[in-house]
Amino acid sequence: MDYPIIRPTLPDFAEVEAAFRGIWASGMLTNHAHVRELEALVADYCGVEHCVATANCTSGLILTVKAMGLTQGEIILPSFTFAATGHAIVWNGCEPVFVDSEYETFNIDPEAVRAAITPRTVAICAVHVFGLPANMTALEAIAEEHGLPLYCDAAQALGATHNGRRAGGLGHAEVFSMSPTKVVTAGEGGLITTNDGELATRLRQMRDYGKGPDGYDMRFIGLNARQSEFHAAVGAATVRHSDEYIGHRRSMISHYQDALRDLTGIRFQEVPEGSTASGNYMVMKVRAGESKLDRDELYDALFARGIQAKKYFYPSLHLHEAYGPWRDKYEGKVPVAERLSKEGIALPLYGHIQKADCDVIIDAVRNLLS
Repeated sequence: MDYPIIRPTLPDFAEVEAAFRGIWASGMLTNHAHVRELEALVADYCGVEHCVATANCTSGLILTVKAMGLTQGEIILPSFTFAATGHAIVWNGCEPVFVDSEYETFNIDPEAVRAAITPRTVAICAVHVFGLPANMTALEAIAEEHGLPLYCDAAQALGATHNGRRAGGLGHAEVFSMSPTKVVTAGEGGLITTNDGELATRLRQMRDYGKGPDGYDMRFIGLNARQSEFHAAVGAATVRHSDEYIGHRRSMISHYQDALRDLTGIRFQEVPEGSTASGNYMVMKVRAGESKLDRDELYDALFARGIQAKKYFYPSLHLHEAYGPWRDKYEGKVPVAERLSKEGIALPLYGHIQKADCDVIIDAVRNLLS
């Protein structure tokens, strides 16, 4: 593939070589000095009191739901999201309640959330889709009105802002990913941010099986979700370059959009005034019946030209086979999410992509859709 959908953007190896040698010599491979350094860096970057590093974002989401005491009842989430958002809810024995999204932003619709609240609702889960924060001002007001915890799947959003607040300090807790597809990567890893000290303490114990302070007594039913020192060292080095990578991604997204905006049937994610996105993905909507090709036809045609695109998110979560128990209940009831899943396509983007590469991809899209 000449143009893959992503390439991890990593710091120069010289920036982590000494750390790797030190880890190797020490034999301390998990939850040690570099994990603590990464947690402190991210807490400071996000402007929060606590950051808890985990093995990955999915384990972070599972532990966050569990640590908040959510083991039964209904949790509201958007259907237009990655599977991990729903998996964490189902793994904890809660009932996912799928709601619709805003067509312009791709994000969860606050009014749909309000309408879905019942006496069985125990929490609201927002998702910062493609690194754009959800309308947290509205969601926080709804959550406060109903006395509900609000947490966020912020997997793609490290570096984003909402009304002057950085992602990480929105809601009761937020969970980030540091997988290879993210703006800030550690190779693999997750980060949970919160201003709740008690929650942070529980999460630190629960990522290590649930051990109490003595290391023997299990205080909670936890997981082995410790982050490795090697990953943390890469993550810390990458965090130090985060503004540089995010700035470049935003610039390339603007370049894509400026070059493709005039194509019939093409729309882009709208960033509301007062918010900024992390630039994790360059996604456009291909509107069937308006565009020369529909989304799937464009996807196939680009692939044939050596350009890897991504149908994103596809399908809507309630339509996945694993979510069969909820398909009949929600199919057709979240029409915007279903529409977005049929229109959204991500084009190649990463923190070091060259403008010349974007131009090749732009020319291919224009040739196919003009």
